Amino acid sequence: MPTSNRAPIASPAAGRRLLAAFRLRCPECEARGLFTNWLQMRARCPGCALKLDRGTPDHFVGAYLVNLILAELLFAGGFGLWLIAVWPAVPWNRVQVVAVLAMLAAPLLCYPFTRTVWLAADLIFDPVRPTDR
Repeated sequence: MPTSNRAPIASPAAGRRLLAAFRLRCPECEARGLFTNWLQMRARCPGCALKLDRGTPDHFVGAYLVNLILAELLFAGGFGLWLIAVWPAVPWNRVQVVAVLAMLAAPLLCYPFTRTVWLAADLIFDPVRPTDR
């Protein structure tokens, strides 16, 4: 049986994967350019050719859940800080408008980060398979 002279590729540590994901880089090779635009991820990593949709049904439902949780936490934290800063003279009319805009904007702003973080989490618990390349 022939042997390969190539050394096996070591998988990055979990912390390194998550750090790369927070920087919108591939959790496997840390290459840039995973997104064609703010809301659309490429099919494969431009650096290591990793399939970014790992092929399992509903793979990125977890990313949507993480996005919802992160957006709600950011909104609640910002809203709480704003109320504390202006208390007791809270401009309730302005709060209503800003709250609606913030609830719409937060998931859009968080979306690419949650996609890459979810991919990193998936790779931590389900390492790269030969069919992923």
